[in-house]
Amino acid sequence: MKNRLLTFAGALALLAVLGKFYAPPLMAQVKAAFVQDVDQPARQPFQVTVPININNFNFTPVTIPSGKRLVVDYIAMSGAAQTAGAYVQPIIILSSSVASNPSCLYYIAPPQSGTAPGQYYHTEKATIYADSLSISPAFSGFTPTFMGFSVVISGHLVSVP
Repeated sequence: MKNRLLTFAGALALLAVLGKFYAPPLMAQVKAAFVQDVDQPARQPFQVTVPININNFNFTPVTIPSGKRLVVDYIAMSGAAQTAGAYVQPIIILSSSVASNPSCLYYIAPPQSGTAPGQYYHTEKATIYADSLSISPAFSGFTPTFMGFSVVISGHLVSVP
């Protein structure tokens, strides 16, 4: 009886040691076989450059294909602004709406270059969902005498549920 208990205890100990080393890879294989990212196949890459300037203080729409939702992953902007006053801070406004809800506004103020006054650059990761998206220039401070920017939107499209 004692030998049987020792044999059983030894077998349990051996299984525990083997489980420690083989269970994680085995579980990863099981998970890969049964868990599927259902959103992944529907993703389509998307990127666009939107030029905006002082002569166009309107929202410029970004074309999003019908039946798709844009997920903005990355925003980059570069441009220049000048004023006859003491200072100007250019601002880029992104206006997005999802599922016919009211628009949300995202204000991004690019910092001025430390080596080239009047030049502004900014990049950032973002997560903005949009069934419709528009981009507009704005500013704070003194009215710019010149302002021109290129705004790059990079992301992916997903099917609207």
